[in-house]
Amino acid sequence: MNKFSPLILLLTTVFTVQVSAQEVPIDLDATKRMENDLFFLASDSLKGRKPGTVEADVARDMIAGRMLTLGIEPMGENGYFQKFPVPEYAAVNYDATSLSVGRAQLQGHVDFYPVSISSHIGQASGKTVYVGYGITTEDGSYDDFKGLNVNGAIAVMNVSSPDGIHPHSAYAAYHSLNQRVANLVEKGAKAVLLINPDGTASDTQEFFKSINASTLPVFFVRNEAAANKLMKRAQKVNLSVSMSERFSDGYNIIGYIHNNKRKTVVLGAHYDHLGMGGENSLYKGPAAIHNGADDNGSGTTLLLEVMRYYAQRQDTNYNYLIQFYSAEELGLIGSKYWTNHPTFPLKEVEYMINSDMVGRLRDNRLQLSGTGTATEWDEILDTPIHGLDIKKDPAGVGPSDQTSFYYKDLPVLHLFTGTHDDYHKPTDDAEKINYKGMAKLASLIYTITARTANYENLTFQKTTSSEQKTTPNFSVTLGVVPDYLFGGPGLRIDGATEGRPGANAGLKSGDVIMKIGDISIDDIYAYMVALGAFKKGDTTALVYVRDGEEVETEITF
Repeated sequence: MNKFSPLILLLTTVFTVQVSAQEVPIDLDATKRMENDLFFLASDSLKGRKPGTVEADVARDMIAGRMLTLGIEPMGENGYFQKFPVPEYAAVNYDATSLSVGRAQLQGHVDFYPVSISSHIGQASGKTVYVGYGITTEDGSYDDFKGLNVNGAIAVMNVSSPDGIHPHSAYAAYHSLNQRVANLVEKGAKAVLLINPDGTASDTQEFFKSINASTLPVFFVRNEAAANKLMKRAQKVNLSVSMSERFSDGYNIIGYIHNNKRKTVVLGAHYDHLGMGGENSLYKGPAAIHNGADDNGSGTTLLLEVMRYYAQRQDTNYNYLIQFYSAEELGLIGSKYWTNHPTFPLKEVEYMINSDMVGRLRDNRLQLSGTGTATEWDEILDTPIHGLDIKKDPAGVGPSDQTSFYYKDLPVLHLFTGTHDDYHKPTDDAEKINYKGMAKLASLIYTITARTANYENLTFQKTTSSEQKTTPNFSVTLGVVPDYLFGGPGLRIDGATEGRPGANAGLKSGDVIMKIGDISIDDIYAYMVALGAFKKGDTTALVYVRDGEEVETEITF
């Protein structure tokens, strides 16, 4: 707040307390409107609103049509829309991808598949050389290459290690497949065939989105008979590979309610969900429509109602930037894309309110995250609003789109009514939503914007992270947000939470973590394996790349 003379300050303080106690009335007519909208968005006909699908485009067009009807100004890159790339699983052309071992022609996908560190295109033929685990220790106590010459050969390598793949392996520093394959490239191998005969490691991933290509073809052979043959004696091999990365089109939908005010508030929600399930589903049955009524049909529907309220000029305290994001479920891709490619000046944004999973209000209990991102939030929220029992979570970082704005140094709030047994399952349906509760949350948003209007500005501040939603199966974390689009090697981060080990070690957005202790970080999976090797209080070496330069430091968990 600005500094005033004592008398003006006293009068202003009294005024602020009086106004901040106000509540915008609940509009019970909103319940029917939201019910109609959500039953459409979460219907089987929209098949889970997966980004890049026709059904997601139907939801997109419905939202944009509502903006047009309300006379809301377009603020995308093409009308209301901002298009961005959404990574899909890489496509393997099995007409041009083949593998024969001796006289046996193996079948793509069934018997073998290219891995993410393979070259996009290539071919090779020649005799194989089995290189064991492809490991040579620095002290020379273990050497798989002793007496071997792989120059001009096709290397066959076991993906495990002498004592298996686990955080406490004596060979953990040598587990990185990236490094082992790079070593084979240096030794002159023409191609690499990976096998897993021990069962002491996981098979390499068959499906991946980013191709972190080496200079030669790399296949995983899952056919046991062929793998045993390759391990026991040299074989004549012919192979070829052809694969490419794929992207679908995601769309943010952005409208602007211009009230000729100095400051603008962003109101956001993601409208995508999981489609037929996939890797983020918690459902163990066959593919089924995941309607995502609560996640996040509820937030989308709430924002449609809130947008209607502000478009009718019932509140002119701010300008309002209304944003519906796609690809949140894939790693906040839509909101991150907008904050990195804003269609409206970020410097004019006062704060952001995000609504994600707001359809299961029970016993008036609501979690508000981000309450520590502005010094004024506690004062604004301390006066009760419609009897809501608000649990304050100060963290600006969380598993939804407000995080993208927090990392742009903007105050945020995130509305969340809690998880439930239907989360990321086909049973998250519209008839289970508390529509009266959503009407109450709409009024909460109106009340917040009315109360904040009494402040000249909100004062942004960094926060520590919260331990909410899911907890990984390891006892320590760095407190960083991974960039899920980065193909490696390494783990690039979108931000590091203040007060957590990563930030304490100097990590910041854009850094690429290459090594934790002795464990090389090829990707997010290797990162999780590395974390499993440490406990709270441990100190180890951390290697990361910033602006092309490698940096080594210490990190304490």
